[in-house]
Amino acid sequence: MAHRQKVYVVRSGDTLHKISKRYGTSINRLLSLNPQITRPDILFIGTPIRLY
Repeated sequence: MAHRQKVYVVRSGDTLHKISKRYGTSINRLLSLNPQITRPDILFIGTPIRLY
C-alpha cells in the first residue's frame, strides 16, 4: 500500500517551528519535503506544505 501524502495549508501566524511541533516532525524534515521553501523564516498564507 502506498503511503499517502499529508499536506498542510499555511495560515496566519504559522511558522515552521509551530507546524513541526503540531505535527510531531522537525523543521529539517519539513524543509527536505518542501524544496519550494527557500526562506524558512518567511511563509505565505495559503501555501501548501507537505508534512509526510
